[in-house]
Amino acid sequence: MIYRFFVPVLLPILLAACSSAPSGPKTDPLYQASAVSVTMPGFVTMPGTTLRWYSDIQWTDDPQGQYKRRAQVLQQALQREFEHKGYHFVDDPGAATYDVVAIALRGKLQDREELESVFRLYPSLAEPAKGYGQGTVLVAIAPAGTRDIVWRGALAVFTDPGGKLPVAERDQRMSWAASKILGSIPSIPSK
Repeated sequence: MIYRFFVPVLLPILLAACSSAPSGPKTDPLYQASAVSVTMPGFVTMPGTTLRWYSDIQWTDDPQGQYKRRAQVLQQALQREFEHKGYHFVDDPGAATYDVVAIALRGKLQDREELESVFRLYPSLAEPAKGYGQGTVLVAIAPAGTRDIVWRGALAVFTDPGGKLPVAERDQRMSWAASKILGSIPSIPSK
């Protein structure tokens, strides 16, 4: 009897953390994304909750630094999205409620064992698109000064084949990606 009650109630809640749907023209792979996030009970927000970048965003497969600008644009887009939801960023580690870490990589999270073991999230795009690569953005939030992740999210997207998108359009896609990956972060009510 209890089983019949909990399955219909809990199943939609568990599945709410995953989304995989095109957000633009269905035929354009650049408008397809898959976001997965997990919120732990320890992630509590209230007016006055502050965030701090633990480090600048890391682009894991960029030893020559050719994606440094893209990493900066993505970090700024993530910060704007957090701020849009009512969070305030601080530089002082002692003043932060939570630390934020973000990582971007070309390819799938499943191809990166060291990251997969930490994030344990598996966004998956519906089907491969010929000529397009895949990229993944990872974000984690932990109470300041700890490694106890209380929120983590991953976003898989198709990437621009050959880097042919104009810079402005690429920057716009970074903002779009930030809104997708942080879509489940609760907003902080105004004081």
